[in-house]
Amino acid sequence: MTVRTLAIALLIAGALLPVIGWQTESPIGFVGPALLLLGALLLWTRKRHGR
Repeated sequence: MTVRTLAIALLIAGALLPVIGWQTESPIGFVGPALLLLGALLLWTRKRHGR
């Protein structure tokens, strides 16, 4: 698994978790935005410092 694949997986999971959390009224909905930020940060740093 490359960093790009991990970042994309985090972005997808981050986008889906708030929807699932909202439907189930679970605190997992708050994890989604954190995963979105982490995925975006990984993609951004990969573009700046990657090969």
